[in-house]
Amino acid sequence: MKLVQKLGIATASAAIGITGVGTSSAAQAVQLFDFQYSFPSYEANGTAISASGILTTTDLDPIKNNYTITGITGTRKVEGITETIVGLLSPGTYGINDNFLNASTPLLTQNGFSYLVSGSGEDGNGNVNVFYSSFNEGYSELSSDVDYGNFSVIPRPVPEPYTVVGSLLALSFGWWTKRKQTVASQKYEKEF
Repeated sequence: MKLVQKLGIATASAAIGITGVGTSSAAQAVQLFDFQYSFPSYEANGTAISASGILTTTDLDPIKNNYTITGITGTRKVEGITETIVGLLSPGTYGINDNFLNASTPLLTQNGFSYLVSGSGEDGNGNVNVFYSSFNEGYSELSSDVDYGNFSVIPRPVPEPYTVVGSLLALSFGWWTKRKQTVASQKYEKEF
């Protein structure tokens, strides 16, 4: 009887695990990208601007060939002052941003993405917009003080759902087995 119960539990666990792996989840849809940019000063006496951090996006939209940026963390440096990136601004709120990251070059649209920093930002209120100009064929911020420069993204690896579910199943089975051994050992000690 005990063997039948164990086989039943193992079969049910395997079925649940396989079902969980095949089911689409929010974790599968999240992509992470390390971003970095630096824009030189437009004027001789101006200051260069740089920023780096992590962009959180949805999964690739195969029709539009882009990702929707849903979050951002990092820092922005201007005039030797480091500003913390507080969060992403909603589409259309600053610089007519659309918050898209393209899968191929140019990496940003002409509307780009906008975010809020802990300091003054480009407009004195903490707002920053990064975009691509097809006219100048370069990336920049809305600020008129900076010229066009470099913008790059590198995808971060996200654990495969199969790996995560498999690990959870293995840990659960190991815990269950250890618990059964402990209970059996305690029963044995009580009998003698």
